[in-house]
Amino acid sequence: MKKIVIAALSVVLTSIALGYEIHHPNLKSAYADAENAIQHIHAAQAANKGVEFGGHADLALEALKHVEQELIEGDKYNDAHHK
Repeated sequence: MKKIVIAALSVVLTSIALGYEIHHPNLKSAYADAENAIQHIHAAQAANKGVEFGGHADLALEALKHVEQELIEGDKYNDAHHK
């Protein structure tokens, strides 16, 4: 059940993120790095054929999705206060 909730949250946050383009170059780069880390974790999970690293990989995925959302919010704030 926890995996389903985390996966659903991941999809929602990704959908939100896809609707916004980050403008600040450093935040855009940080977002790309977080997305790259997410892909590496998914690859590690797939390579381990379902072994979920004691739930820690899912927690890391959740944290990285939160990082992505915070980067988007930070960029929105920057846009609103520096133009």
